[in-house]
Amino acid sequence: MTSLDFNFAEPIASYNDSIDPSMDTSPQDVGSIKKSDFVVLNGRPLKVVEVTHSQPGKHGHTKVHMVGIDIFTDRRYEDVRPTGHMIQVPKVTRKDYIVIQIAADGYVTLLDDDTCATRSDIRLKQGSDVARRMLDKYNEGNDQIKVTVLKALGEEQIMAFKMVA
Repeated sequence: MTSLDFNFAEPIASYNDSIDPSMDTSPQDVGSIKKSDFVVLNGRPLKVVEVTHSQPGKHGHTKVHMVGIDIFTDRRYEDVRPTGHMIQVPKVTRKDYIVIQIAADGYVTLLDDDTCATRSDIRLKQGSDVARRMLDKYNEGNDQIKVTVLKALGEEQIMAFKMVA
């Protein structure tokens, strides 16, 4: 009978180590996180909406309780971490595009003002208020629509729009 070698002294990778290094994140001290900052919890990009610091206990450290809202799904996440630990902070970018066409399946053809390149890889979020109002304005067809696309951790979504004369 053969035995499997297992080294109990070797640490098992934590969830924080499983974040893809090709994604744009950087480490930051948990104690320096404040309201309206972006952080990564459970592999999702969140905007912090509440931060509270607890007093150190008899045998413990000061802890930070964070509440964040997923910037793409609006789901709420909470976490408690010691202030000396590190947390991943995503690089969040915003880019404006002009809408050329909205297909029946929800994919939007966008024009980049800077490079004059087009793209058709972003789909409207089904059931969102922004998508419904944008479709109404698109069907009226009076003015051009300029959208703001938010990108974080390799995910992109149309977050806002405005009418351009």
